Amino acid sequence: MPASISLRIPDRTLLGAYQAALRGGWSPNTTRDVAPEQLAAIAADPDAFLAALRGGPGRIRLADGREVERLPGPTRWIFAEDRPERPFVGAINLRWQEDAGGRPVPALPEHVLGHIGYAILPAFAGHGYASAALAAMLRVARDAGLAQVEITCDEANAASRRVIEKNGGRLIESFVAPLHGPEPHLRFILGTAS
Repeated sequence: MPASISLRIPDRTLLGAYQAALRGGWSPNTTRDVAPEQLAAIAADPDAFLAALRGGPGRIRLADGREVERLPGPTRWIFAEDRPERPFVGAINLRWQEDAGGRPVPALPEHVLGHIGYAILPAFAGHGYASAALAAMLRVARDAGLAQVEITCDEANAASRRVIEKNGGRLIESFVAPLHGPEPHLRFILGTAS
């Protein structure tokens, strides 16, 4: 039976579950641990933190220390609906660049590896939550005007590769992204049509 999830817009009623995951050692960023800085940002101004996750403007710090403008696009928190306690199981985000008219375009800047990124808490990995969340986020991407998206994973991350392929991902290349370390990555294209 496929995992049942809900993608929820980050808000104050859900913030405690998110903070608990961060305090437990989970990071929504798969390239570096951002838990300490996110906990500090929540403590400083929870409303600004939540607004940024909802796709608001702002800046982000890259692994190399540079700060860049945040790309438009939402973050959703993933909750398991097939468990009685409906726990927080992870996060997924969608990002894109816009043309002069404010419409999404397929190209991404060099510091962004893909249109969609996700991270599942280790205790919930392998139960289909990432696959279900990616399927749901592909519908969000379609509704935003993206006909297809790029998603990447580390070449050694067989679990993430299965999630992407299960959702129709077609491998287009193996590459090294100097801004993200020396490890090889895989790039996939996924259509967003239902």
